[in-house]
This record gives sequence, structure tokens and C-alpha cells, in this order.
Amino acid sequence: MNPLSLTISLLIIVLILRGVIQGSKKPLHESGRRLLIPVLYISSSLFELFDPTLVLTSGGIISSIAIGAILSIPLILVTQFERRSDRKMYYKRNVSLYVLIIAIFSLRLLDFLFITGIDPKTLGFLNNVFTLTYIAIWRMASFIKFHHAKSR
Repeated sequence: MNPLSLTISLLIIVLILRGVIQGSKKPLHESGRRLLIPVLYISSSLFELFDPTLVLTSGGIISSIAIGAILSIPLILVTQFERRSDRKMYYKRNVSLYVLIIAIFSLRLLDFLFITGIDPKTLGFLNNVFTLTYIAIWRMASFIKFHHAKSR
């Protein structure tokens, strides 16, 4: 894994963790749209599709999407929202959410250490597809859960 890719990955994880931690301390915006911002962070990696040296197979893309979808399930299950006494919405504090985010990021790093036979650029792109998938599904489900909890 090249240092730039690792730095960008770490930055994304830090931004996501910071958002979740701040969401448990500060009220979330009434519309909940900020829950969807991390999808924009990672979707910028799709510009790699224009790289002519990228070697993609449909099996690699489908498996990356499937793994991302499966890994989003525990994140969806542990993400909860609450209305506090000030009548504003917050993330419910949940240590398992932080642990899951860090564990999923660690799995991504292990891919780079143990998967061989795929050039690093392609492996990096497939990891970005997997990351985009779990973040997009998790955040869209969180957006729905937010609005459901808000309407109660």
C-alpha cells in the first residue's frame, strides 16, 4: 500500500470517527443530511476508473460490493439515535460502533498485506469500492434511522 493511499484512508477513518464522536456530544442537524457526507469523501476514489492501468474484473468488483454490503450490517445494527432533553437528536454513545469502524479499517489494511496476485493499484481500487459500499449503505440506513427516531 503506498503512503498516499494509506494517508487518505486514515484521514477518512478519522473524519468518520470524529463525526460519530461529535454527533454524540453535539446535536445533529435537523435534516440529517450531514450523515451522508462521508459517502462524498470516499466516492472521490471512483475517479481512479479513468486510470488506463487499472485491471478490473467483474468478479473483483462484485465481491468487493458484496463484502462491503455484508460489513455494513453490523454498523447499521449498532448505530442508534436519541432525542435528549433539549429536544435535539444525537448519536447514542456506543463503544461497539467505534470498535467496528476500526476493525473494518484494519481488515482493509490486512488485504494489502496478505492478498497477492493483484497489482497494488487494482487492489487499492477494489478496497475503495468495498469501503464506498459499506459507508454508503451504513450512512443511508443511518439517515433513515435518524428520521425514524426523529419522528417518534
